[in-house]
Amino acid sequence: MRHSVPVSLSAAPGSPGSPTGPRAVDTLLADRGQLFRALFLSAPIGKAVVDVEGRILVVNPALCALTGRTAEELIGRHLDLLAHPDDIPLEDEPAVAVPGATPLDPHLEVLGERRLQRADGSTVWVQQARELVHRTNGDPHFVVLSLVDVTDRRRAEEDLVRRALTDPLTGLPNRRSLTDRLQHALNLSRRRGGPVGLVYLDLDRFKAVNDSLGHEAGDQLLCQVADRLRWSTRVEDTAVRLGADEFLVLAEEVDDIEGLRTLAERLMRVLDDPFHVNDREIVLSASMGLTLGLDAAPDALLKQAHGALTRAKAGGGRGRVEVHDEALADGDVDQLQLESDLRHAVDAGELRLFYQPIVALSDETLLGYEALIRWQHPTRGLLPPGAFLEAAENNRLTSKLGAWVLRQACTDAAGWDPDLRVHVNISARHLAEPGFSDLVAAALEESGLESGRLELEITESTALFAAEATLRSVSEVTASGVTLALDDFGTGYSAITALHRLPIHTVKIDRSFVADVVTEPSTAALVQGLLQLGQGMGLEVIAEGIEDEDQATWLRDHGCTMAQGYAFGRPAPLPASPEAASV
Repeated sequence: MRHSVPVSLSAAPGSPGSPTGPRAVDTLLADRGQLFRALFLSAPIGKAVVDVEGRILVVNPALCALTGRTAEELIGRHLDLLAHPDDIPLEDEPAVAVPGATPLDPHLEVLGERRLQRADGSTVWVQQARELVHRTNGDPHFVVLSLVDVTDRRRAEEDLVRRALTDPLTGLPNRRSLTDRLQHALNLSRRRGGPVGLVYLDLDRFKAVNDSLGHEAGDQLLCQVADRLRWSTRVEDTAVRLGADEFLVLAEEVDDIEGLRTLAERLMRVLDDPFHVNDREIVLSASMGLTLGLDAAPDALLKQAHGALTRAKAGGGRGRVEVHDEALADGDVDQLQLESDLRHAVDAGELRLFYQPIVALSDETLLGYEALIRWQHPTRGLLPPGAFLEAAENNRLTSKLGAWVLRQACTDAAGWDPDLRVHVNISARHLAEPGFSDLVAAALEESGLESGRLELEITESTALFAAEATLRSVSEVTASGVTLALDDFGTGYSAITALHRLPIHTVKIDRSFVADVVTEPSTAALVQGLLQLGQGMGLEVIAEGIEDEDQATWLRDHGCTMAQGYAFGRPAPLPASPEAASV
């Protein structure tokens, strides 16, 4: 509460009987002590009278309210009582001597914004100004200090800056913030002589979650991923969300690429634990691209990390880690040009189908082929699907490519031995589109292929999160005699749930399990359980990725009847008479 200060003047200037002219000024000056006191105490901003050494002599109520201290707590104390403890002590900063100027305490030299600490420990930002009062002989007498509270404006400005530099969904720094942080890290690295590391992450199969459970569920999952990255990185690391399902970790103190690999492996383990969204358990993995840089531009370093990530994604698996290779950097594909070229690839007849044999494990009898797309690029040569499927997603060409593969595979298979089947991979997006069942019917009719010889392969995540549109398409297609295979069996969310959601005919055990089935007892036990599960449900079981006879023998001994892998044939264009080809 402000004090009421009586001010007594003999008469107001200009009133009847009041003195005028020089006499009015004399009267006002005679009462200047009371007038100053009234103006000082009733001022709406914090004010203090301070001696030139920085000791507080008088304060007004507004300053007491601003600092959270009483007049008794302030008077006689030095101004450093109000200083914020996190700021560099003003006494430690070099003083700039101005010839002819009155020397003042460093706290009185501050003009403009500064932060103070209130009695309760909270921070207050003020705009500081001063007026130096001299004695009649010209010597400095005291300073009238004015402190205006600008905390609300300061916080509003900081909030705007924070919003501009923070991803609104996850609260992590965003791409704009990364540019500044990366440049700062590179500047420090040059001085200390150590490199800066980048780990570029892209979530595997996140799109299946987004498409099947909806964007709200996808957002919840991204927030959980961000939380894990936030608490699993070191103090000297910075986790950033670049957009969509891409994240990046900036590591400022790594000695070599092995140290960066260790960080990447830790992040991989952190993401391995199941996530829970809308009462569903979801298992994710991430592909990663790594790079180290010392004397590099931020954009160049980011491009290196992204190039390594692209190769990791193109490898065909999940949870892969690739390191930037300078020798490969010159051959990196211009993604924008690639996307543009892909739009014309179908009409230009540049797409090809390669086929990988599927055999009976007992005697290696040929049972059919899986159709795999390739792109015969006019200047870049033959490209595997990992090199251009991302470009197809960006251009919304997935369905167009899928339709071409389906028609071409049916046409090719119609000329094979009638006992051979053809497997065609179908994306979740394509399967859910209106008219998919009509497309399958048309491909069968145009080619003359019997429906029972066509098997469509979908991933486990597609089966588990299938939307109503997908379920309707599958029902219509399988009613015609086409069968359904579940690819990547055992790697996803819940194998049993996936088998119950759709009329699955065949399950394909993922190559990641087959690779370790002979050497890793835990993997062997898991594969044996998957085989028993499939057999118990009356399903056909195909083991993928068999590369040697030891793997084939183990699988044969444990009841697996069909197989696919380099041990029996690599993907290749079909010869004129595929049924006569040696596998």
